[in-house]
Amino acid sequence: MKQNWQAEKQPAWLVAAIRKTISSLPGGYDEAPEWLGKKDTDNPTGVTTQSLYNRLRTDGDQLFPLGWAMVLQQASGNHFIANAVAKASGGVFVPHPDIGDVDNDDINIRLMEALTAVGEYCERIKKAIADGEIDDREKQEIDDSFHVTNVKFHEHLSLVYRVFCRPEKVDAPDMRSEASVANNYSVE
Repeated sequence: MKQNWQAEKQPAWLVAAIRKTISSLPGGYDEAPEWLGKKDTDNPTGVTTQSLYNRLRTDGDQLFPLGWAMVLQQASGNHFIANAVAKASGGVFVPHPDIGDVDNDDINIRLMEALTAVGEYCERIKKAIADGEIDDREKQEIDDSFHVTNVKFHEHLSLVYRVFCRPEKVDAPDMRSEASVANNYSVE
Protein backbone atom coordinates (compact mmCIF):
# COMPACT_ATOMS: atom_id res chain seq x y z
CA MET A 1 0.00 0.00 0.00
CA LYS A 2 1.46 3.32 -1.09
CA GLN A 3 1.49 5.93 1.67
CA ASN A 4 0.54 9.55 0.95
CA TRP A 5 3.71 11.27 2.14
CA GLN A 6 2.47 14.65 0.94
CA ALA A 7 -0.34 14.47 3.51
CA GLU A 8 2.21 13.54 6.16
CA LYS A 9 4.44 16.50 5.26
CA GLN A 10 1.55 18.96 5.29
CA PRO A 11 -1.35 17.52 7.28
CA ALA A 12 -4.91 18.79 6.91
CA TRP A 13 -4.93 20.27 10.45
CA LEU A 14 -1.93 22.45 9.57
CA VAL A 15 -3.47 23.58 6.28
CA ALA A 16 -6.68 24.47 8.15
CA ALA A 17 -4.74 26.52 10.73
CA ILE A 18 -2.81 28.37 8.01
CA ARG A 19 -6.02 29.10 6.09
CA LYS A 20 -7.67 30.38 9.27
CA THR A 21 -4.64 32.59 9.96
CA ILE A 22 -4.69 34.06 6.44
CA SER A 23 -8.44 34.63 6.63
CA SER A 24 -8.02 36.47 9.94
CA LEU A 25 -5.83 39.14 8.31
CA PRO A 26 -7.89 42.27 7.59
CA GLY A 27 -7.19 41.87 3.85
CA GLY A 28 -7.21 38.06 3.95
CA TYR A 29 -5.61 36.31 0.99
CA ASP A 30 -5.06 39.64 -0.79
CA GLU A 31 -3.02 40.99 2.15
CA ALA A 32 -0.94 37.87 2.82
CA PRO A 33 1.48 38.35 -0.15
CA GLU A 34 2.28 41.83 1.18
CA TRP A 35 3.66 40.24 4.35
CA LEU A 36 5.58 37.56 2.48
CA GLY A 37 7.11 39.64 -0.30
CA LYS A 38 4.60 40.22 -3.06
CA LYS A 39 5.56 39.30 -6.62
CA ASP A 40 6.15 42.38 -8.77
CA THR A 41 8.74 43.76 -11.19
CA ASP A 42 11.20 44.34 -8.33
CA ASN A 43 10.53 40.89 -6.86
CA PRO A 44 9.80 38.45 -9.73
CA THR A 45 10.11 35.41 -7.46
CA GLY A 46 7.71 36.81 -4.85
CA VAL A 47 4.42 35.50 -3.58
CA THR A 48 1.02 35.84 -5.25
CA THR A 49 -2.45 35.07 -3.97
CA GLN A 50 -2.58 32.16 -6.40
CA SER A 51 0.72 30.75 -5.10
CA LEU A 52 -0.78 30.75 -1.59
CA TYR A 53 -3.80 28.79 -2.81
CA ASN A 54 -1.53 26.38 -4.69
CA ARG A 55 0.52 25.65 -1.59
CA LEU A 56 -2.60 25.03 0.48
CA ARG A 57 -4.28 22.50 -1.82
CA THR A 58 -4.83 19.17 -0.12
CA ASP A 59 -3.87 17.26 -3.27
CA GLY A 60 -1.13 19.65 -4.38
CA ASP A 61 2.54 18.99 -4.90
CA GLN A 62 3.75 22.16 -3.18
CA LEU A 63 4.23 22.81 0.52
CA PHE A 64 3.53 25.96 2.49
CA PRO A 65 6.83 27.00 4.14
CA LEU A 66 6.73 27.08 7.93
CA GLY A 67 8.53 30.43 7.88
CA TRP A 68 5.70 31.93 5.86
CA ALA A 69 3.16 30.51 8.28
CA MET A 70 4.98 32.06 11.24
CA VAL A 71 5.21 35.47 9.53
CA LEU A 72 1.48 35.40 8.82
CA GLN A 73 0.69 34.23 12.35
CA GLN A 74 2.61 37.18 13.76
CA ALA A 75 0.94 39.57 11.32
CA SER A 76 -2.50 38.28 12.25
CA GLY A 77 -1.95 38.56 16.00
CA ASN A 78 -3.53 35.10 16.40
CA HIS A 79 -2.05 31.78 17.47
CA PHE A 80 -4.03 29.39 15.27
CA ILE A 81 -0.92 27.68 13.93
CA ALA A 82 0.84 27.40 17.29
CA ASN A 83 -2.36 26.02 18.83
CA ALA A 84 -2.75 23.46 16.03
CA VAL A 85 0.87 22.29 16.31
CA ALA A 86 0.60 22.03 20.10
CA LYS A 87 -2.66 20.09 19.87
CA ALA A 88 -1.25 17.70 17.24
CA SER A 89 1.76 17.18 19.52
CA GLY A 90 -0.43 16.32 22.50
CA GLY A 91 0.18 19.61 24.26
CA VAL A 92 -1.19 23.08 24.77
CA PHE A 93 0.22 26.36 23.48
CA VAL A 94 0.17 29.07 26.12
CA PRO A 95 1.43 32.47 25.03
CA HIS A 96 3.22 34.40 27.74
CA PRO A 97 1.04 37.33 28.75
CA ASP A 98 2.62 40.75 28.55
CA ILE A 99 3.81 41.72 32.03
CA GLY A 100 4.40 45.39 31.21
CA ASP A 101 2.13 46.92 33.84
CA VAL A 102 0.83 43.84 35.62
CA ASP A 103 -0.38 44.17 39.18
CA ASN A 104 -2.22 41.92 41.62
CA ASP A 105 -5.60 42.90 40.16
CA ASP A 106 -4.51 41.74 36.69
CA ILE A 107 -3.31 38.42 38.11
CA ASN A 108 -6.57 37.96 40.01
CA ILE A 109 -8.56 38.76 36.86
CA ARG A 110 -6.70 35.96 35.06
CA LEU A 111 -7.62 33.60 37.86
CA MET A 112 -11.26 34.64 37.66
CA GLU A 113 -11.18 34.07 33.88
CA ALA A 114 -9.77 30.59 34.52
CA LEU A 115 -12.50 29.80 37.05
CA THR A 116 -15.16 31.08 34.65
CA ALA A 117 -13.71 28.80 31.98
CA VAL A 118 -13.96 25.86 34.40
CA GLY A 119 -17.64 26.65 34.90
CA GLU A 120 -18.23 26.78 31.13
CA TYR A 121 -16.36 23.48 30.71
CA CYS A 122 -18.54 21.85 33.38
CA GLU A 123 -21.70 23.11 31.63
CA ARG A 124 -20.51 21.64 28.31
CA ILE A 125 -19.94 18.27 29.99
CA LYS A 126 -23.35 18.42 31.69
CA LYS A 127 -25.15 19.17 28.40
CA ALA A 128 -23.15 16.61 26.44
CA ILE A 129 -23.88 13.70 28.79
CA ALA A 130 -27.55 14.59 29.33
CA ASP A 131 -28.63 12.15 26.61
CA GLY A 132 -26.18 9.46 27.75
CA GLU A 133 -23.80 9.82 24.80
CA ILE A 134 -21.22 12.31 23.56
CA ASP A 135 -21.29 12.79 19.77
CA ASP A 136 -18.43 14.12 17.63
CA ARG A 137 -19.66 17.73 17.74
CA GLU A 138 -20.03 17.63 21.52
CA LYS A 139 -16.60 16.03 21.86
CA GLN A 140 -15.04 18.85 19.83
CA GLU A 141 -16.84 21.46 21.95
CA ILE A 142 -15.63 19.77 25.14
CA ASP A 143 -12.06 19.61 23.82
CA ASP A 144 -12.17 23.29 22.82
CA SER A 145 -13.60 24.31 26.19
CA PHE A 146 -11.02 22.26 28.07
CA HIS A 147 -8.26 23.83 25.98
CA VAL A 148 -9.45 27.35 26.85
CA THR A 149 -9.62 26.40 30.53
CA ASN A 150 -6.12 24.96 30.46
CA VAL A 151 -4.69 28.01 28.71
CA LYS A 152 -6.34 30.40 31.20
CA PHE A 153 -4.82 28.55 34.17
CA HIS A 154 -1.39 28.49 32.51
CA GLU A 155 -1.59 32.23 31.76
CA HIS A 156 -2.42 32.91 35.40
CA LEU A 157 0.43 30.71 36.66
CA SER A 158 2.85 32.28 34.20
CA LEU A 159 1.99 35.76 35.47
CA VAL A 160 2.34 34.72 39.10
CA TYR A 161 5.78 33.27 38.50
CA ARG A 162 7.01 36.00 36.17
CA VAL A 163 5.94 38.76 38.54
CA PHE A 164 6.74 37.28 41.94
CA CYS A 165 9.66 34.87 41.42
CA ARG A 166 13.23 36.04 41.34
CA PRO A 167 14.88 35.48 37.97
CA GLU A 168 17.00 32.37 37.79
CA LYS A 169 20.73 32.92 37.85
CA VAL A 170 22.50 31.39 34.93
CA ASP A 171 25.97 30.25 35.94
CA ALA A 172 26.44 27.68 33.21
CA PRO A 173 29.99 27.47 31.91
CA ASP A 174 30.63 28.16 28.26
CA MET A 175 30.29 24.71 26.71
CA ARG A 176 31.24 25.65 23.15
CA SER A 177 34.27 23.99 21.67
CA GLU A 178 37.33 26.06 20.83
CA ALA A 179 36.63 25.42 17.15
CA SER A 180 33.09 26.83 17.33
CA VAL A 181 34.30 29.89 19.24
CA ALA A 182 37.00 30.44 16.60
CA ASN A 183 34.45 30.07 13.81
CA ASN A 184 32.27 32.76 15.38
CA TYR A 185 35.14 35.22 15.24
CA SER A 186 36.57 34.36 11.84
CA VAL A 187 36.58 37.03 9.15
CA GLU A 188 35.51 36.10 5.65
